[in-house]
Amino acid sequence: MKKLLQGTVNLPGSKSESNRALMIAAYGGFPLEVNGLSDARDTVLLQQLLDSTSSTVDCQDAGTAVRFLMTYLACKPGTWILTGTKRLCERPMAPLIDALRQLGADIDGDNLPLRINGKPLKGGHVILDASQSSQFVSSLLLAAPSWDNGLDLDLVGELTSLPYIDMTLSMMRHFGAEAIRDGRHLMVRPNPYQAKAFEVSPDWSAASYWYEMMALGDGGELLLKGLKTNSLQGDAIVAEWFRQLGVVTSFDDRGARLTKVKVDPQELVFDVTNTPDLFPAVFVTCVAMHYRARFQGIRNLSNKESNRVDSLISELSKIYTFINILMGDEIVIEPSLFKDDIGNNNKVLFNTYQDHRVAMALAPLSLRIDQVSFDDLNVVTKSYPTFWDNVKKIAYFNK
Repeated sequence: MKKLLQGTVNLPGSKSESNRALMIAAYGGFPLEVNGLSDARDTVLLQQLLDSTSSTVDCQDAGTAVRFLMTYLACKPGTWILTGTKRLCERPMAPLIDALRQLGADIDGDNLPLRINGKPLKGGHVILDASQSSQFVSSLLLAAPSWDNGLDLDLVGELTSLPYIDMTLSMMRHFGAEAIRDGRHLMVRPNPYQAKAFEVSPDWSAASYWYEMMALGDGGELLLKGLKTNSLQGDAIVAEWFRQLGVVTSFDDRGARLTKVKVDPQELVFDVTNTPDLFPAVFVTCVAMHYRARFQGIRNLSNKESNRVDSLISELSKIYTFINILMGDEIVIEPSLFKDDIGNNNKVLFNTYQDHRVAMALAPLSLRIDQVSFDDLNVVTKSYPTFWDNVKKIAYFNK
């Protein structure tokens, strides 16, 4: 029996754009005039922390917030304790701490929780290892227009998530900053931000789970409302990647329309170095569709809310038998087999590992197994609070 999908999806606003807009308004000292601000828990938390006067700044599990606020607090007079959950305290921060110290910041500690003695920073030249996170780069860039000497930044190490750095620069320029990138060298002039209206685009990262839905279903049509071809978000490449997996995207004035065609790929190669948030949806799709695939640039996936490679392999192994070969910075998967003891009358309980993207990437498997449940449904509020409501509203009909 075929399952055909039909419906309209209202995607959340881009969390990445929203968080950057909030930081720009904070540094500029003006109220933010924005349409489409994300209602993701991470964005709501960042907004609350920017408005708070508490000396203890608890970022909970929000990696972007803690990295952006580290620079913000280093520039803000006062003594601050920057902290978060146990998992957040384990995530990499050292390169940003080192760069801020090069600029004269007074930070006690080499990992969270940190004691930050905030004071005005003048900026200047700094060398930063960007191999673990592009957010280290964006954190410094966002502050730089308010520094007397601006920022002269040289990046070392492997460049990862480069589209996110370019997104930061583009948004800074929208608000009047003078910021350029020439390869590994970035320069920001001391030119304060100017208040200006901004429209946050729908989140292409969130769209990846609907591409996955269409790939794992048997056809139909989904409208992802508001998505456009011209986007600041590097994750827009998901449309190109899923074309290889049989999902065709067409755009009109309402958004992106997804339909399905037959494909027979021999071996797929995806480099997620610049778009790591797409890995969960694409990886699960390839396993569920029994494709041979190679994923490159996976090294930093172990530093996310969970170790996403290990988490997804563990959960997918509850349903499928497949070979995976991990080789340094890449993983190769061979075509999977559906386990004989899993059927439509069996219930599969997935562990989310407190990782929103693991949960959302596994959800479309309900199109292959009727009874799927999760240990924590609320984990998706980190980036996509209405995800489960959207899933319920999308109808599929049997044919």
